[in-house]
Amino acid sequence: MFNTATYNRSKVFTFAWTIARQELWFRRLPSSELRQLFPDALRKAWAEMKHRAALTIDCRKQPVRPSSAIWADIQNLENRATLGHEGLNQLAELQRAYHAACEREAEERARAEMEAKRKMIAAARGRFVSVTFTKKDGSERQMRIQPATLKHHLRGDTASESARKAAQTRAERHPNLMPVWDTEARAPRSVNLATISRIAVDGKIHTNGGIQQ
Repeated sequence: MFNTATYNRSKVFTFAWTIARQELWFRRLPSSELRQLFPDALRKAWAEMKHRAALTIDCRKQPVRPSSAIWADIQNLENRATLGHEGLNQLAELQRAYHAACEREAEERARAEMEAKRKMIAAARGRFVSVTFTKKDGSERQMRIQPATLKHHLRGDTASESARKAAQTRAERHPNLMPVWDTEARAPRSVNLATISRIAVDGKIHTNGGIQQ
């Protein structure tokens, strides 16, 4: 069900002004008439957003298919002698579904890889870990960290409510960032799990290509 209370009203109003401007141009009206067109444009914007929300819900109800299964269907269609109008439409839908499935699977793999790196680093506890990652400017950096030390420098439950909420918001918005304790800088830092290429712990080196002794 479409809930206007939780929808981004800013986007709705921006969309409504766009509709109003399009109507102004289409009807060749003076710019002074723009505000009078807005109420009707706002109704149209809400209706369109409701329609989009309903389509999103319908898509979520559809069974999730792996990209390999969709690709097999595409190959079957492309191997036909003739497709016709209906076949071409079906092929186009399958191709869109295939690209969406590939993106979804890539995101799932990335999340799984980041979670594995997070667990590997956290499991070191009081032991030292060396991580190599790529910074925003594209340069590579190596950091020596000690996971268990970080909690001794955080306020935790003694922190203010606003500080706890801010930390929770950062974690939700940036799940790829892991707070760590930099032993050389002797300060808390964050590493981007998505760009870590090497983790050295317990005499083993973990890279994207596997484990090296």
